[in-house]
Amino acid sequence: MATRKIGLVLGAGGTVGLSYHAGVLRAVEQVGGYDPASADLVIGTSAGSVVGAYLRSGWTTTDFWDLALGMHPSLEGLTPEEVDAVRSEMFTPQFRTGPELLRRTLGSGFVIARSVMRLPGPVAPRWMRRVFPGGLFDMTEGKRRFADDLPLRWPDEPLWLCAVDITSGRRIVLGREGSPPATLHQGVMASCAIPGFYSPIKVGPLTLVDGGAHSPTNLDLAAKANCDVIICIAPMAYDTISAPNPVEQLIRRFPARRLAAEVSLARSRGAEVLLLRPAAREVRTHGVNLMRTNGWDAIARAAYEHAARTIDTPRFRRVLGELAA
Repeated sequence: MATRKIGLVLGAGGTVGLSYHAGVLRAVEQVGGYDPASADLVIGTSAGSVVGAYLRSGWTTTDFWDLALGMHPSLEGLTPEEVDAVRSEMFTPQFRTGPELLRRTLGSGFVIARSVMRLPGPVAPRWMRRVFPGGLFDMTEGKRRFADDLPLRWPDEPLWLCAVDITSGRRIVLGREGSPPATLHQGVMASCAIPGFYSPIKVGPLTLVDGGAHSPTNLDLAAKANCDVIICIAPMAYDTISAPNPVEQLIRRFPARRLAAEVSLARSRGAEVLLLRPAAREVRTHGVNLMRTNGWDAIARAAYEHAARTIDTPRFRRVLGELAA
């Protein structure tokens, strides 16, 4: 059999998405027999950018699993309360007074509007950005962890991290040939900069926010890169075979519909697409707060169990078996 190009697509989903990835990646390797780190191209969006950067920097599926369960060596010696305190530092408020909160709320509203509209627009004057900064929280713990765990230099193996430039409205794919130069830290921070929640990240002349503003998975990039097999982990969508209730489907409508369109494009180009999405029970476990700092272990375990059942089916077994051979 001719060598096939494998794309691994890691989607958005906040801290819930990080834990979901931990369970699914473990199932892909343990049940499917395929090492996700060996993919020819890794595409990450938001939470998926964190997972992709760590995966390309030497982390294993066991590392992600242990982190979600609070057992990773980096947490050694910490009590459960201390682990919760560390996690809460991902959301350090950037305001101390009511006026500061008001100014940042107005600035965040502008960033959200630019992210949603995604049309070319005027650049906000510097004085306006100083007076009304966008972003209510600082990713204190994320910055520290990235500095400790990740190199500044971009990995040698292909890694594309998705962001959106709020000035032009364009999707920016950092790490792809011809993209603006950025350190790996900048790439991850930009892809995770949830509009209005975290401050935008400057990369050269660009002002970047979370790539999920364009698409929660950006799977179409793998199709356009001529990947023959695409393994997509989509925490914000849902498994249509075990769909959640109508209200939960409505909440996840945009990610699900966008994913369906991108999968259709990929399949029209001849790609084999393996989708791993949460089932109804998992969606209830996720809840509506995708930035929660607790319950990561339950999310990871549920993700592993459902992904393991999905992978243990003829089509998944066949495709992953061929990749692992």
